[in-house]
Amino acid sequence: METKKALTVEDKQVILFDILKDIDAFCRKNNIKYSISDGTMLGAIRHGGFIPWDDDADICMLREDFDRFAASYKSERFQMLYKTQTENEFFYGGYIKINDPQTYSGCTKKTILFKHGVTVDIFPFDGVPVDEKERKKHMHHIRSIDNRLYHSQKKDLLSIIKSHRHSIEGWWNKLNETVHEGKYDDSPLVGQSVCVKDDRVVLHRDLFDNIVDIPFNGYNFQGFADSHEYLKFLFGEDYMTPKIYAHNYTIYKK
Repeated sequence: METKKALTVEDKQVILFDILKDIDAFCRKNNIKYSISDGTMLGAIRHGGFIPWDDDADICMLREDFDRFAASYKSERFQMLYKTQTENEFFYGGYIKINDPQTYSGCTKKTILFKHGVTVDIFPFDGVPVDEKERKKHMHHIRSIDNRLYHSQKKDLLSIIKSHRHSIEGWWNKLNETVHEGKYDDSPLVGQSVCVKDDRVVLHRDLFDNIVDIPFNGYNFQGFADSHEYLKFLFGEDYMTPKIYAHNYTIYKK
């Protein structure tokens, strides 16, 4: 029996680049504003493309653009995973994954339900309170629901205990209702409350008003014009000094 060879970082980056271009083309055609984010933005500014050892890619959007994207994205090659539960794939999250269905995870744990391989993550940013104490409380509440939604997708005992009050569908609905309450839609601050460990990722809403083309591997993606302030906020003043870190997911090609 032939042993399948795992994709290299370079293999993953080729696929990630194709997914990013597909997302960009769709967003430009439909006037959906986004920014490359996290390590993807860092790679664009520091390396002119991917960080050499990076094997994922990230995008962020304001909630209204995120919702429009979630409701309308179509692709001939890639699939959107967002409240997805089929016999071939499983992903319930507060954010979106754009997946290459010709790749799959090498994870063999029976407690993990998903199969997706190379994906680009798209994170929503929602209005948050200006008052720091109120903001922390609000974002913690969303994170706690998101955490239970995450655990409801796993089968180990700890996860079953953490998520026992609702079904997967129940936790997803609760999260969706909470982020769409609209209490802070007019706030000058927006925050990422899903798939984060704390309430630190808070940006000024007007960052999303000034989006420019940012060169990346010879292609232009959308990104914050004030990339310096964004990267300094995320990675510190010395963000131009490389620090080696990668997820190193084991992914195979079908």
